[in-house]
Amino acid sequence: MGEKNDVFCAWLEKAEIFSDFMNGAMFAGKQKILPGELKPARGDYLEKKRGEAGTAARRRRSRDVVKKRCMGGSYCVLAVENQAELHYAMPVRCMEYDAMEYTSQLRRIRERHRRNKDLKGSAQFLSGMTREEKLDPVTTLVFYHGEGEWDACRDLHDMLDFTGENEIFRKYTANYRINLVTLADLQEEQFETGLREVIGMMKRGRDKNAMREYCRKNEERFRRLDEETYDVISVMIHHRKLEDYKENCRVEKGRIDMCQALEEMMEDSRRDGRRDGIRIGERNGEQKFAALAGRLMADSRTKDLEK
Repeated sequence: MGEKNDVFCAWLEKAEIFSDFMNGAMFAGKQKILPGELKPARGDYLEKKRGEAGTAARRRRSRDVVKKRCMGGSYCVLAVENQAELHYAMPVRCMEYDAMEYTSQLRRIRERHRRNKDLKGSAQFLSGMTREEKLDPVTTLVFYHGEGEWDACRDLHDMLDFTGENEIFRKYTANYRINLVTLADLQEEQFETGLREVIGMMKRGRDKNAMREYCRKNEERFRRLDEETYDVISVMIHHRKLEDYKENCRVEKGRIDMCQALEEMMEDSRRDGRRDGIRIGERNGEQKFAALAGRLMADSRTKDLEK
């Protein structure tokens, strides 16, 4: 999955970060989901497959991050799939995850009824549940933070071949749409936690001057950035060298002055660039002198070579 996805997923497991991300990505920053409403949820599913020689086999499928929201007696499964790369089969991938979650819920209902032996009538026995029972809704959000625009499919129909005679079946073919959010879609001011700084820096990650200006405009927050957010930023913007400046820029326990760290890193880069330029110039001069000496010797111009 890659270091960026690993780091971001681990951070997103925290209830306050997860709720802030969902609120900012889906509800424009409105506090619809609170950290206290979130409970851990299983995101691992066993998929049955036929192995060699017809033997039964199972493959474990795992979501990136999944939580269960509990509010007022109602429940909802919330999941995030992080993508640093394009995925041309994402609608099918998310549809599989959602279907496995619904299947898992239905299995638990059926097992409960089997233990209690309380189903009545052929319809209930066939279904394994009663008419009144409901499954918890599942909402999956795809967060794409890779380089370039998302040009992959956004729903199942985009993946299907409806050309020619197949067109007549389009309206009868069930569709599945992914909830896609790209880095460009997000507004950093709609986040309340360290996500505000992480998203803001990720959007400017390829422009050091833009990052520095963003830090200056939000100096009050960046001067006392919590260490975990600092570490996430250094990975997500491909500047792991920021870790080398962390201790020198520590303002208090658990807080880092990222403005200072960024300035020191950029100054060292400029200094290294000047040294590299001098070394390149010296090497070019040596090469030119060697070439000149070789030509003079080839022409037997030893007096000119002595000069």
